[in-house]
Amino acid sequence: MASNQPPKSVLKRLAELERICEELTGQVEALTAERNAFKVKYEDILLENIRLQEKMREYRERLRRHEPIEVKAVVVEEAAMEEDAEPKKGELDAFADLPLKIAVIGGTDAWQAKVMERHPGFKVIGSSKNFDRDKLSGTDILVINTNAVSHACTQKAKGEVDKGTEILTISTNNLEILDKKIMDILA
Repeated sequence: MASNQPPKSVLKRLAELERICEELTGQVEALTAERNAFKVKYEDILLENIRLQEKMREYRERLRRHEPIEVKAVVVEEAAMEEDAEPKKGELDAFADLPLKIAVIGGTDAWQAKVMERHPGFKVIGSSKNFDRDKLSGTDILVINTNAVSHACTQKAKGEVDKGTEILTISTNNLEILDKKIMDILA
């Protein structure tokens, strides 16, 4: 007579699988609840981002409406005066008499040309990471303009200068600010 009941080992394995299934079902429910909470947070963040962007547009518009016209006229007059006045050599290169070697890396080609015109004693290296390492030997101040230069070039330049070299990192094309920051280093 054959028994219709499965063997005990199969029943044990079935009970174990049912327990595992219940555990996994609980984990799925917990992860689903966590995912739903993250979805709600994400949607809230998106709404906040949209609200902040609208606020920024509103602020920009308010700033445009309140911009005084006289400021533009003064800037134009100053620019015209600077073009008319012929700068003296001493005014242009404040660092000509200092026994320093200052090297410049980065910035646009036009900015580099302005630096060379204003400070003929500066060594302009360029913006390519394949620059000649010997150009940086003996540099006292390394100026890195992070505009229009690769990260690899700036890192190579920082690694090639001597240990005591001051490194000045700027992200502006304003030569007055450059001069002020160099003066701050020298002070």
